[in-house]
Amino acid sequence: MSNNANSYGAGIMAKTGKEFADEYFAEENQVVHESHEVVLVLKKSDEINIIVEEILLGDRKDENPTLVVEDRAGYWWLKATGKIEIDCEDAAEVLGKDYNVYDLLVDVSSTIGRAFTLGETFTITSELMGLDRKLEDLEA
Repeated sequence: MSNNANSYGAGIMAKTGKEFADEYFAEENQVVHESHEVVLVLKKSDEINIIVEEILLGDRKDENPTLVVEDRAGYWWLKATGKIEIDCEDAAEVLGKDYNVYDLLVDVSSTIGRAFTLGETFTITSELMGLDRKLEDLEA
């Protein structure tokens, strides 16, 4: 059995019966915590490496000062407060070849937040579309 704190048999998942129920239904575990953090996990590829290094950590770094990027073997793990946006028209220019939002989506491995595309821009945000922020379309 693994001793990893994040493994399936760790923490509350190691408990059974009344012990599990008591912790699961404890008052402190019934609270929803608000978070404005978003996470984007991108599979590494030649294109994604350039987008992360030259756009997100280069030209656009000042636009999102909360962005944290971690190199995790075959993936880039990105975390920020509020949102992460990738404009694929800018990416195509930097890459020097055709590159659209669908090419980017192939390399999106995981997200935490509300992900959407609008035109050639991919966005992951903590905002509630239609509530926190007005819905957008290409006509606007």
